[in-house]
Amino acid sequence: MKWFDEWIMRRARQINDRPQMATAISRADSEPSIGDRRQRMNFAVYRANGGTVVEITRYDRKKDENHCDLHIVHPDDNLGEALGKIITFESLKS
Repeated sequence: MKWFDEWIMRRARQINDRPQMATAISRADSEPSIGDRRQRMNFAVYRANGGTVVEITRYDRKKDENHCDLHIVHPDDNLGEALGKIITFESLKS
């Protein structure tokens, strides 16, 4: 197993010595993009008795607060269409 430990250490040094990684990370933190983690909206879908609960969580960087909203989808409604409407509604709020 010593050869495996040495291989891991060599790979870790190679990864650590890459200068382009540091510039890519610093540029990603300073410029907003489509996949910017500071402006993302997370959602979770839970099955419940009598429908589906959709929980939307957003982080407000200016106020340093998390916002959580709940939406209920009736079991007779199309879940895909309802999710689209919920995401559009939440996107327009911010």
